[in-house]
Amino acid sequence: MAVIGIFAENFNDEVTQYQMGRYVSSNEAVWRIFSFHINERHPSVVHLAVHLENGQRVYFTPQNAVQRAAQPPSTTLTSFFETCQNDDFAQTLLYSEMPKYYTWNKSSRKFIRRKQGKPIQEYPDVYSTDVNLFSTSQQ
Repeated sequence: MAVIGIFAENFNDEVTQYQMGRYVSSNEAVWRIFSFHINERHPSVVHLAVHLENGQRVYFTPQNAVQRAAQPPSTTLTSFFETCQNDDFAQTLLYSEMPKYYTWNKSSRKFIRRKQGKPIQEYPDVYSTDVNLFSTSQQ
């Protein structure tokens, strides 16, 4: 499609320029015609960490190396155990059931009781050659 227009000198209509220069694929056009959400993922996916005791990955800089070694950051697995110590309901749940009833807060790195929605939990790739991790992830 070609659009030709004659405008007065120094006329700068950014909205028209955007609309004329925008490409909409057939998939996006149908998606918009049916009024589907463009930027939403449902249900949300929660990645559950699987690691041995004190085996979580720790990222550090020279400035915070001592602090990270003494107190590594919490993962979903370590937070699961902490939540089970403090919450009677959490003690009745399996690790794989945790995302159904709790949300993972990335900033505080803790599980918080869920108010709405249903997520899908996902384990990372665990290879059968690592017997301890593989048996843990299969439960």
